[in-house]
Amino acid sequence: MIESPITLLFSGLPVTADGFIPGISTVVLVRCDDRTVLFDTGPYAYRPILQGRLRKHGIDPASIDTVVLSHAHWDSAANADLFPNATIVLHERELAYAENTAAHDDQTPAYAGRVLRRLKLQTVSADTELSATMRIVELPGHTPGSIGLLVGDTLLAGDTVYCAADAAAGEVRSVPSADPRATESLKKALGLASVIYPGHDRPFRVGAKPTYLDDYAMRIRFFTDPEGFDEEIRIGAFAPKSFASWPSD
Repeated sequence: MIESPITLLFSGLPVTADGFIPGISTVVLVRCDDRTVLFDTGPYAYRPILQGRLRKHGIDPASIDTVVLSHAHWDSAANADLFPNATIVLHERELAYAENTAAHDDQTPAYAGRVLRRLKLQTVSADTELSATMRIVELPGHTPGSIGLLVGDTLLAGDTVYCAADAAAGEVRSVPSADPRATESLKKALGLASVIYPGHDRPFRVGAKPTYLDDYAMRIRFFTDPEGFDEEIRIGAFAPKSFASWPSD
């Protein structure tokens, strides 16, 4: 059995909340063609966990040679500075976008452009070969310079494909964009790959009905009482159960 060059470090989650901003985004490690590439770096809250998960897979952060940032939003690019030897790949339009935060959404910190300029940047302006089996692809719309990474027939799509529900609908519904290129890029992404790693969902196979590669389970703990018990809920693709047995099961 051939080992996949793609390792999912964090799986995004398509979730909204009325009391906080989740920012649970996808981070992927790619090892092929003698390259060690990280696609997106997640929000700042991932920082210590990200380093630990890399080391669990035998990867010292200093050995990452390339970090591809799909876009400059806080939940996708906050930890790019953790990789001192990496070339940071970003679209030139995205860098310009990150350096002019006054007129656009609040998802890009005002300091993002300054921080990115301090790193070892490599900007791209078109689809670009990264190696024999990896290619940067332009996917503008979610942001002006959104990009993805095509690894064989698998696309790491960033927020261009926010979740499988958007893929099933064939249109951008989860995070609507005023930029008409967003829908065009979604369709481009679906036409490029047989498997997609979306920005805020589990990886899925492309088809008339997108299908997830794996089931999932998640525990969410709420610290609601400083002197009592925490509350915890579980969500996931559990075996179906009859409502007749609820709540005893």
